[in-house]
Amino acid sequence: MTDDAALHERMLDSMEAWFEEVAERARRRDGVLASVCPSIPDRSVFNSVVYRDGEAMVAAVEELAELYDGAGVNAWTVWVPRGDERVAAALRDAGHLLDASPEAMAAPLDELDLGEGAEGLDWERGGSVDEMCSVLEEAFHWPAEPAARLMAGLEHVYLARVGGEVVSSVAVLDVGTDCSVWNVGTREAARGRRLAGGLMRQALLDARERGCETTSLQATQLGRPVYRRIGYRELGALDMYERRRS
Repeated sequence: MTDDAALHERMLDSMEAWFEEVAERARRRDGVLASVCPSIPDRSVFNSVVYRDGEAMVAAVEELAELYDGAGVNAWTVWVPRGDERVAAALRDAGHLLDASPEAMAAPLDELDLGEGAEGLDWERGGSVDEMCSVLEEAFHWPAEPAARLMAGLEHVYLARVGGEVVSSVAVLDVGTDCSVWNVGTREAARGRRLAGGLMRQALLDARERGCETTSLQATQLGRPVYRRIGYRELGALDMYERRRS
């Protein structure tokens, strides 16, 4: 049995690996990792900071602001575990606002209800990053072309089609033995058909075959019920404190 604290640490490892994977450049110092993506300057999810040491994070706030301003980034965010009030207060004092509070979720793979994966769907593994980003542009308003360029190296991309059109996506990144789940999105007209849930189950079945032992993600309000049904544990909110230039 893997306890929640260990799952949370694995999730942080995976978040760091993801933001390094998609960053145009990354800065890591004293337990603070910053992903810098000037080609998507207005989307803070690409310009994200993850930290392990609250004291180091507080000390780095001004330096990080200079880093992002110097790169021409207009919006950047810090992922703050709920309850870390010292960091939250320092960010508010520096002009950050609470933008969203996704739920940290994780689980050992052998606890999950993966059923028959994507059986019954029109789906593919190893799908096109360009097609994935087309879905995400509609689902999350990310600019498709620069996002596809940043994610071009992703190996495990899953797509579902309806009527021949790609309408849903999931991507995963193996970090050690954790399968980190990202880019879960579905076009609005295709929602409610459990496409993303089927793709996730398939991606996690495949990850288990590759030797992964756990899985982690950060859940939006829309996605949280899907992940609960699969069997993910809720580990607490991650407050996203965004600083945006007017």
